[in-house]
Amino acid sequence: MLDTNEFGDAVAMLYEAAAVPEVWPTAIARLAQIAGCTGGLLFAHSNQGTNWVACKEFAPVFERFMEQGWMNRNARMAGLLAHGGTGFVTDHDLFQDEALADTAMYRDFLYPEGYGWGTATHVRSSSGDNIVFTLERKFDLGPVARREVEVLDSNRPHLARAAVLASKLQMQRAQASLDSFERAGSPAALVGARGNVMATNPGFETLLKQVLIRAWDRIALDDERANALLQKALSELALDRLGDIRSIPIPRKDDSPAFIIHVLPIRRQALDIFSRAQAMLVVTVSDRALRIEASLLCELYDLTRGEAAVATRILDGRSINEIAVERRVSRETVRSQVKNVLAKTGCQSQADFIRRLAPLAM
Repeated sequence: MLDTNEFGDAVAMLYEAAAVPEVWPTAIARLAQIAGCTGGLLFAHSNQGTNWVACKEFAPVFERFMEQGWMNRNARMAGLLAHGGTGFVTDHDLFQDEALADTAMYRDFLYPEGYGWGTATHVRSSSGDNIVFTLERKFDLGPVARREVEVLDSNRPHLARAAVLASKLQMQRAQASLDSFERAGSPAALVGARGNVMATNPGFETLLKQVLIRAWDRIALDDERANALLQKALSELALDRLGDIRSIPIPRKDDSPAFIIHVLPIRRQALDIFSRAQAMLVVTVSDRALRIEASLLCELYDLTRGEAAVATRILDGRSINEIAVERRVSRETVRSQVKNVLAKTGCQSQADFIRRLAPLAM
């Protein structure tokens, strides 16, 4: 059994993790050690997706679990939620031995990974997420014993309070970030894994003629081409590739100014497991009508330097002949570059290109 100091240390680490998210892996490892387990994790699951943080030892295993799609076939979690208990439950609380051997998640994933025994508990958050804490034990060590479950149950009230506190603190931090952008004069919003708007500052709400909030609070843009770029950027937040478009120009509409919306991914899962924010959208607005920098065109539309140079001259109103003379290239070369510019920017004609991008000139 734990002595008083060991118990106090485990509890203190949980509350520290609530305030300092980087501590969660260490706190999870400490509870795993108390329960005689190999590792463990904490995850928040809802119809919006799953965010998780694990101790160092178990993180690679759970990454494979997620990659192989087992969260959608998680028989243990389904049993845990159906169990309805308020403490930690073990595999034998949910399944008979025969059922365990016939359950795909155990047979096809946990057993081949060398695992198969564990204990878990869950807390239902006010936002509707199921916050699940699970500890995993290597199969050859045998099931988690009842006395170990009793020790974990004595920690569970502290674990639940730490999880709720962490959730509140994360949203406070997120709102503070939005407030700081508001003070700097930049509209901003937090977006979740499914493109749902989680929070905005007042400046962002002034853009609702061009920014749309659809069913399930999912964000969209009124301009069809800009919206396609935004949805692509949001769907590829976890990827970093050369040529990614994460700064999206929005044309002027009626009396509303043109602006650029920047998609900033939020990384490090331990920091956003509870707030569930996956990206921050930050808007820069300009009412001036000066030249667009060629480097910006390259970044936004993956133009070559030559194509960007031609694009800036189109915006200046130059003809193909004038561009060819100025750049000392053939008219055919300029025509080819213009064709590429229109294709990459999704425009049908030079006039369409000017209409869309001239208001964004900075």
